[in-house]
Amino acid sequence: MGNVQRCCPPKTQRGVALLIMLLIIVMGSLAFVVGSLSKPAASIERDKITAANLVQAKEALVAFAVTVRLNNGCTGSNCARPGDLPCPDSNNDGIAENVCGNASGSTGQNSRLGRLPWKTLGLPDLRDSSGERLWYAVSNNFKNNARTVCTTAGAGCLNSDALGTITVFSPEGDKLNDAGSAGTGAVALVISPGEALTRQGGTMQDRGSANQNNAMNYLDIATVNGATHDNQSFIDSSTTDGFIRGRIKDSAGNVVLNDQLLVISQSNIMSAIQKRVAAEVRQCLAEYANDPQNNGHLPWSAPIKTSSAPSYQDKSGHLFGRVPSSFPDTGNDSGGNMTAQWGPTCNTHNNNTESGWWINWKEMVFYALAAAYKPAAPPDPLPPNICTNGGTCLTVNPPTSSADKKFVVIVSGKMLPGQNRYSTNATTANIHKGTLSNYLESPNPTVYNSPPSEPAVFSPQSFSSSFNDTIVFQ
Repeated sequence: MGNVQRCCPPKTQRGVALLIMLLIIVMGSLAFVVGSLSKPAASIERDKITAANLVQAKEALVAFAVTVRLNNGCTGSNCARPGDLPCPDSNNDGIAENVCGNASGSTGQNSRLGRLPWKTLGLPDLRDSSGERLWYAVSNNFKNNARTVCTTAGAGCLNSDALGTITVFSPEGDKLNDAGSAGTGAVALVISPGEALTRQGGTMQDRGSANQNNAMNYLDIATVNGATHDNQSFIDSSTTDGFIRGRIKDSAGNVVLNDQLLVISQSNIMSAIQKRVAAEVRQCLAEYANDPQNNGHLPWSAPIKTSSAPSYQDKSGHLFGRVPSSFPDTGNDSGGNMTAQWGPTCNTHNNNTESGWWINWKEMVFYALAAAYKPAAPPDPLPPNICTNGGTCLTVNPPTSSADKKFVVIVSGKMLPGQNRYSTNATTANIHKGTLSNYLESPNPTVYNSPPSEPAVFSPQSFSSSFNDTIVFQ
């Protein structure tokens, strides 16, 4: 028999085996490292998807509030208002419910939390990175049905002083939005529910079809610094019962709350709403001036006075004040020739009757007209270059130092430190409402003495802690 040839000596075999084992270990370690590296990367990508859809939802809600269709024929207490936000979707059909509580908010608290009404908002079916539809909560002050009753301008109306009523906490338990005295409550928020988990207390979330409308199966609960925060419900104006941002882990490192929140604050939404209101008033004034009966002339403003509640009736010679609701002096000073009511497409009034939404805002809006465009008897047609041909006009700088503006509309922002607009005492309230510095900030008029006889200068500024007025002109 021939000799059997070995392929390798024993030492070589052991070496090959060792190399194979080493290769297995290295490959395993490499797989672990790659896996460890890819998990955060994948997590980041998932977070980006969620964040992008939350932002898209927020932008759609703000757009909804700013583009609300107004009806000047609606004079009741439940008329569409600039700033209205839809009720949530309670049955997962993508459509906002018709009602989410009464006007005061004493009913329907649970109905102000539900899914984002994506169809109502004209959005695609937005999902977070776990494939879940977004949720949504809305403040009672901004819900569109039933609206807060506002039969006289003042606190409680949806105007620039309207505040959000939802408190929001950070994962560490710090208050980010305070529905209490701080006045920073959220107007609304969009929520990514994330993946199903075991809620604090041991209940596993069940997202089957029978439970898909139960917030408990999507939104989580966590105890932070001794305070328990349950995102499945909230109470308007509560400083403790609101929402808390995720992610939050328990002492064992388990995620107990993975809800991601994106807040709509008062400052996020109000500057855009003020622009809408200002644009509506500008359109009314332009329509009035363009009426052939008025030949380019504008009505007197309503005076600002402290002796009584504003009447919103125009006053002869007043080139600056609030927007008038009736024009008897304009009629008299034009020999009865100028129209005595707002035009048909003016959304602030139906003839001389204040629209329901305008009652919310009329106290906040001021109007200046150039002397060159004041009422006249008869209101002869005005030359197109009257501002540069001897007429006294207004200046808005920026954009230019030229005195070439027919009128200016100013919408005051929310009360700033040192301003006071409300009081339970009628006399004090009238003084507040007649004090211009409670509404407007320098460099714009803050002292109301008499109608300006010289060109007045108005100055738009960037919003800041000391300025929040919106100015439009023509």
